[in-house]
Amino acid sequence: MKPIKAEASAGALIALLDTRSFVCADLYTFTLAAGGAPLRYTTADTDMGYWQGGASDTIWTHCGPLFDQQQSRAVGHWKTGLDTDTWHCTIAPRQIDVISGVHYPDKIGDVPWLAAALAGALDGAVVQVDRAYMPSWPPLPRGSHVVPTGVVNIFTGKVATVDIGRSAAIITINSHLELLDTQMPRSLYQAGCRHSLFDAGCTLSAAAYGRAGNVASGSSGAVIYATIANPAGSGTNTLGRVVMTTGKNAGFARSVRNWWTAGGNAAFQLLSPFPFLPQAGDQFVAYPGCDKQAATCAAFGNSANFGGMPYISPPETSV
Repeated sequence: MKPIKAEASAGALIALLDTRSFVCADLYTFTLAAGGAPLRYTTADTDMGYWQGGASDTIWTHCGPLFDQQQSRAVGHWKTGLDTDTWHCTIAPRQIDVISGVHYPDKIGDVPWLAAALAGALDGAVVQVDRAYMPSWPPLPRGSHVVPTGVVNIFTGKVATVDIGRSAAIITINSHLELLDTQMPRSLYQAGCRHSLFDAGCTLSAAAYGRAGNVASGSSGAVIYATIANPAGSGTNTLGRVVMTTGKNAGFARSVRNWWTAGGNAAFQLLSPFPFLPQAGDQFVAYPGCDKQAATCAAFGNSANFGGMPYISPPETSV
């Protein structure tokens, strides 16, 4: 594969657009909330690529889900003012690769695309829609990707809703103007801590408190049994989370409703089950919980960053 050239200057793109004779294709970049490598797809019938100035070249593959079907093309809605803009698109993963014969070749992680979307893999994902412009398509056969003259960002936002059908998903993406819908003031006077464990306000590192474990036999989607070290800090996994790192559920996380030890194993009762039945030997990382109380923050040794006001009287209390 030839190296990806640097993106052309703005002047070259403007000159191309002034000719009114060009071709274009959309580039979709999905950055999942669960982490991992971004998903990059193009609506072109060949790979697209260019240098973004990062540590490595960037390629959008055409061997993936189909976008912009004729009967339901991607539609963007832009509004004047501070109203939230939206982008709607239909994504149809392939049921079979006509060349290799592999069934459901399009995946998110190790899970078929629609099944992963149904399980919540796209929840909170940030989507960037760019449009690549070129003077013409390259002649066939194409042995590599196409380097566009220039790329323009059309839309950026976060996944709002995902409607799953038998063969396609209709995705609605809200622009980041949606953040202006957040109620104010940002910080409220309350007894409990206003921070979430391991966020920027808490300042603690999740990596320092994560403990690796393996799923034991007898586990179900809602209750995980495992031999694992006791949690540090708060000393409990209740209100914490379990993140699967291997198996079909790799990349998925669930909150812990309750936690106890039984027969030498720890038991994690989850707030909601994993989308796929965990198998014995699947690996995960467990993080402790926090009930946002001052004593719990002290147990973490983090009282200096406690974000609550425990000595403020409730509004119905007379003083």
